[in-house]
Amino acid sequence: MRRRDLSTVTLEDAERRMVIALGKMTERQCDIFLSIRFDETPYEELASRHGVTIDQVTTDFARALGMWSRCLHSRFPHLVWPWL
Repeated sequence: MRRRDLSTVTLEDAERRMVIALGKMTERQCDIFLSIRFDETPYEELASRHGVTIDQVTTDFARALGMWSRCLHSRFPHLVWPWL
């Protein structure tokens, strides 16, 4: 996949792509991604909140971050992993 030149991405386009990415994440991935990225919630708190291990929180965050990256850089973000 070719990476986009992010200097050309408008705020509106980034927000639209974020909505697409969030829609493709599981509920837990979405909560973990938003909590870590925007609220700076500790991994331990998220693990307790979701009843999983810290390793699982790390895995979910990595997968969510990958989804966000793929949607941000994709030419057609709505087609990124359409089966999810």
